[in-house]
Amino acid sequence: MNASATDVLTRTPPWMFVLFIYLVWIGLLRLRPSVRDVGKTWITPSIFIGSLGGMKKVLVDRPRQLVRLRGSVIPLLRILLIFGAHYGLQVAAAVQPGNQATFQAWDIYVSGASAGYFFGWSIRFLRAYRLAPQVDLAPVVARLKRRASA
Repeated sequence: MNASATDVLTRTPPWMFVLFIYLVWIGLLRLRPSVRDVGKTWITPSIFIGSLGGMKKVLVDRPRQLVRLRGSVIPLLRILLIFGAHYGLQVAAAVQPGNQATFQAWDIYVSGASAGYFFGWSIRFLRAYRLAPQVDLAPVVARLKRRASA
């Protein structure tokens, strides 16, 4: 089967485009420094999206359960790379059914690498959280809210 790019895009389920837009939006949000609940910090890697993009300059407000994350392009690039790899492998499997088993095996490798990355990220985050200085992030949260509403 010789499929064109138009064929691939027209056969892609609409929810894939919604997911892609959502993932890009999350990645773009991570370009800026942010403050969020520690619990919400764990949601992102648990659903395979983004990370701290580095553990430098992690600041922690332990009484409020907040952590300040620095802005980085790394989460956006990682999102695009992982999404693109999965999507590309699924398209290749559909276009070349004779090699479907090989493409599915590679898709599993991509998933395994992603899981391994986020496991390592979790260990680095826990260490950075433990070693991070205690700061009052209330003024930072107020400033970020004012900036967002402006």
